[in-house]
Order: sequence, then C-alpha cells, then structure tokens
Amino acid sequence: MEGGNTGSTSKRSLMGSHQRCWIWGRHLVRETLEAGRWPLAELVLSNTLEAGEREECRRLAEARGVPVREGLPALLERLVHTREHQGYLARMYEFPYESPRWLSRHLPSEGAFLVVLDGMQDPFNFGALLRSAEIFGVQAVIIPERNQTGVTSLAARASAGAVNRICIIRVPSLESAAEDLRKRRIRLIAATEKGKRLIQETNFMESVALVIGNESQGIRPELLRFCDAEVRIPQFGKVSSLNAAVAAGIFFYEVRRQRLEAELIKGVRNVGRTPGERD
Repeated sequence: MEGGNTGSTSKRSLMGSHQRCWIWGRHLVRETLEAGRWPLAELVLSNTLEAGEREECRRLAEARGVPVREGLPALLERLVHTREHQGYLARMYEFPYESPRWLSRHLPSEGAFLVVLDGMQDPFNFGALLRSAEIFGVQAVIIPERNQTGVTSLAARASAGAVNRICIIRVPSLESAAEDLRKRRIRLIAATEKGKRLIQETNFMESVALVIGNESQGIRPELLRFCDAEVRIPQFGKVSSLNAAVAAGIFFYEVRRQRLEAELIKGVRNVGRTPGERD
C-alpha cells in the first residue's frame, strides 16, 4: 500500500475543515505515525507526556517530514474540543485510497477475500467493520465514491487504527467493480437477512467478495443482480436485523473458520506422508 509523508505536501488537501481534520488518542495517532501510510500535516503533543515518549514520537515524525509542536493539555483540548486526546493529536491530510489497479497487482490467484460496501453511512459502523476486516484477514475493502462514508476522524477512531493496515479501494461505480470481480472468478456473496441460504450452508473456500449493504436499505437491486448468492445469518430473537458491522464480523469469522478447518484437515491427512505424497 502506498502513501505516507514522502514527497511534497503542497498540493495535498486536509481531511476536513477545522475539527474534522484531526485525529486523537495515543493508540490511533502512534499507529498512524508508525504505519507511515496516511500522511500527517502536523503532530501535536502534550508537554505533560514523559520526555522519552515525546522524543520518540518527535524523531519518527521528523523522519517522515511531519512538523511537531508541543503544548499544554488545554491547547490540545481547544483544538479538538475534547479531553479524550491522551496527549496526542494529529492534523491529517486526505486519506490515500487505493485505485482498482491494486487488484491486478496484489490479488492472490487463489483464496481472495474481499468486501464490497454498498452505501454504508455511519462512520462508526464503517470503522468497526474495518477493524474486524483487518483482524480476520480481509485483503481489501471496496467502497463507492458517492453515498458512502469514507475514512474520517470518527471512522479512524472506531477502527482502532485498522485504517492504516488494510487496503481500502474507492471506485466510481460498484456495478463496474462487481463485473470486474466476476471476470476475475471471484464469487460475490450478498450478506442479507432476506437470503434463502444460511451462512453455515455456504461454501467460502473459493475466492469471495462479501457484499454488505446500507444500514437501512440493504443492498441496491442494481448491485444485487451481480451477486452469485444471497446469504443470511440465522436469527432467534424478535429484532428484525443485526447491526451491519456486527453482521459483517460474523461473516468474516465464518470465512476464516471454514478455511482454517480445511487447513487443519489437510494437515492431519498429511501426517506421516512424504512431500511427494502430500495434498
């Protein structure tokens, strides 16, 4: 994944205006700085942090060409209007989304595991989904340029820094992206409570792209027609549906569970075999 603070920043735009261009919190700011993918415009540290901690951050920021300033906690609070900064603020440039070309360069020939989001609006949902996606080894998340929340301060915080560790591809048209995925022999599986097939009855061993819809409207019919199957999670309560990010996490786990189980079975079968005899 490309990005970082290399090169000129003169043409870069900030992530947003005023408070919207800031991220804060020790874990998120340090994770973003260390990952070196999402470029920082400025790092602001509280002068109440331990001297060694401030110096470590300053060295890393200066190595990446990021200006650093220090101040009282009141300064940080004034900049972001919260006391939850933990002594760390970062003013951010726009997030460096990947283009669809990433798929041609990095997609594995077998066992691809992708996610397509169709109009997720809540940045907390988006961030929580990215956190689960990174943990379960999703290789890329594809989002549309319009009618979809992007990487914002809220999404970054909800992701616990996962925005720095997972590929996020932004495309003009999800329908065109879906058509391209099918040409690459990737099955599109719609995660929907209206599905006739249960999640545990679905084979996720082949290359798959899970399609997850808008929190209230679900997956648009225009995109649903590209899907090879509509799959649901069994429910036993009276609430109509799961939160989108929660449902996504269940699907991510099931994909990994099936693939890990297959690897374990394969390993047991190969015990005692010579390399030429193994599966």
